[in-house]
Amino acid sequence: MAGNDRPSHAGFLLTRNAALDLRRIHARSRREWGDDVADRYLAGLYAAIGDAAANPEKGRLRQRRAAPFLMVAARQHFVIYDLVPQGIAVLAVQLQVRDIETLIADLTPTFHNEVQRLKRQA
Repeated sequence: MAGNDRPSHAGFLLTRNAALDLRRIHARSRREWGDDVADRYLAGLYAAIGDAAANPEKGRLRQRRAAPFLMVAARQHFVIYDLVPQGIAVLAVQLQVRDIETLIADLTPTFHNEVQRLKRQA
């Protein structure tokens, strides 16, 4: 990769927390609006995650908080992520009305260990 620290096809990883968030969002959407709407909504969230992986610098940096992280709006949610060698690690997907800083601060040490492990992987 001459002159470029990032792979040309940056990808994303989901933490366990983010995967559970996406499952919950899809399940609630199915209950509220049906399979088709839920599937389209989830596809939109994954598209936003893909965009964040391709252009991680577009995320809003929240560095003066409990833990530094990046976030982008995705429909009615925020995708909260951090940079890892493989691209980005999605930390959580939360409604925009949630207090994101408190959410991140309250995550368990296991969560923080998972993020650090992902950052160390090459």
